[in-house]
Amino acid sequence: MKKQVNPMPTVTYEGKTYKLRSRKTEVPDLEAMNEFAALIWLNRNTTARGYSKAANPLAGMGGAISLKY
Repeated sequence: MKKQVNPMPTVTYEGKTYKLRSRKTEVPDLEAMNEFAALIWLNRNTTARGYSKAANPLAGMGGAISLKY
């Protein structure tokens, strides 16, 4: 039986919610940081919005699809 895993922690910045990459990450006060520094921190410590670990159903189909100009 699988062990139940809690969801990853989230952080909200400018009305958008991001999931952290690690539960050990300490979240700074993003509102106190300048916008550029906050965005860099979000890029390094959160997953991309819309990212999914699900397998791509089109993986391996490159040989079956051809485009002609």
